[in-house]
Amino acid sequence: MSAIGKIRKLFVLMLENRSYDNILGWSDLRGWTPDGQATHADGLIGKPPFSNVDGNGIPHTVAAGASFRLSSDPGHEFSDVLLQLCGSQAAVTTEQCLNDSASLPDNGSYPALATTAQQAGFARCLSAHQQDVASAMRGFSPEQLPVLNFLAHQFAVCDRWFSSVPGPTWPNRFFALAATSWGLDHSPSSNRILASDIFDGEKFGTGSDSLLTRLNPTEWLVAFGDPPPQSWALKGVDEDARKWRFVEHDTLLQKLQDGKLDDERFIFIEPRYDALGNFRNGESMHPVGDVRNGEALVKRIYEAIKSSRYWDESALLIVFDEHGGFFDHVLPDPRSVSGLPQLQAQPPGPLSMHNFRFDQFGLRVPAIIVSPYIRQATIDHDCYDHAAIARTLAQIARPGSSQPLLNTPRYAVANSFARVFTLSRPRSPADIPPCPEPLPCSAGYSTGGSRTAQAFSNLSWPGR
Repeated sequence: MSAIGKIRKLFVLMLENRSYDNILGWSDLRGWTPDGQATHADGLIGKPPFSNVDGNGIPHTVAAGASFRLSSDPGHEFSDVLLQLCGSQAAVTTEQCLNDSASLPDNGSYPALATTAQQAGFARCLSAHQQDVASAMRGFSPEQLPVLNFLAHQFAVCDRWFSSVPGPTWPNRFFALAATSWGLDHSPSSNRILASDIFDGEKFGTGSDSLLTRLNPTEWLVAFGDPPPQSWALKGVDEDARKWRFVEHDTLLQKLQDGKLDDERFIFIEPRYDALGNFRNGESMHPVGDVRNGEALVKRIYEAIKSSRYWDESALLIVFDEHGGFFDHVLPDPRSVSGLPQLQAQPPGPLSMHNFRFDQFGLRVPAIIVSPYIRQATIDHDCYDHAAIARTLAQIARPGSSQPLLNTPRYAVANSFARVFTLSRPRSPADIPPCPEPLPCSAGYSTGGSRTAQAFSNLSWPGR
């Protein structure tokens, strides 16, 4: 029986652009399902080597020992992911990858996915962008990411958490806060971002259909690493909300220390992106930054919650927005992934650029859930996407209510991750080993970036 009734606060730290295999594929995680069955996470250990053929017919095999930062951002716009998921069945050209100009047919049907990960188009996509294929086919060894691996071993890991959209950051982050992207299936232009995130231009949404408008104003808080947070772009986030409900990371940490988070039920944490620096010095785990900065952020947030008086009533979800163009061997196909719902097609809206009907999930992303009510080494094989955040929050913020917290098709089919909270009594912080230190970062950062990165870095953010 779930202990979710004892949880009053859901913290969500959403990081950037990594697939499950890239972060945890080589971690050999073993433990128990929420109902107590011995199991292991679906990673890369013990499986035959996976390989992909690039555009020149050269095979590239998945390997461990990933670089802490890359020289460029692997392609992960809608057209890129179409090629990555479907391989040759998608008929995506190099030019369409470079310009993100692939479009689905008038009926919007997403092509059949590749039968196996071996036939997927990860390497072809990377070579189309003239990027280092081997780098995006590598994953981290557990020794490289001691913080995330510690938390995965100590608490719960979900190995069937898929991004909501087979595409880039913006629509996937909207799904985390609204269980929809209102038809957005691509990275908005620089001007569109500037208008919605900084000025009083057209926002995203209707103003009454995100968690930040459905919850009472005192029930939510957004903590950001650098301005502007992407969630400013939501309609309904007015000047009062920006002033009182958005705080910097240090303020959140101080509120935890001082015990001044009594009313909040949902705390959404956006990392420092360093968009102006083309993501080189951010904490988001963006590929052109250093993942060790992200590890340090995770440790700070985790330890602040654990040492606060809110530990016994909290859950922390650490999840990535989308796969970032990195290889993953589990394709989001209901024919091969047990429990993955067959999504119903939705009419393309005015924000659609690719005629996408939101009938296809994106690739797997890492998801770790931390709470004193989680048994050590829990491994959850249930299927989730970012709509699970709202579905679970409903049980925390509106227990017993028969009214849905959000009214979207994806919310209606989303699973709650309440099943991972299996302990009737909270684990004491004293009984949990100390979290290890992240590896130190080396000097010097790489440059480069995708269309998404350039869309951010072309902007000039005002001071705040």
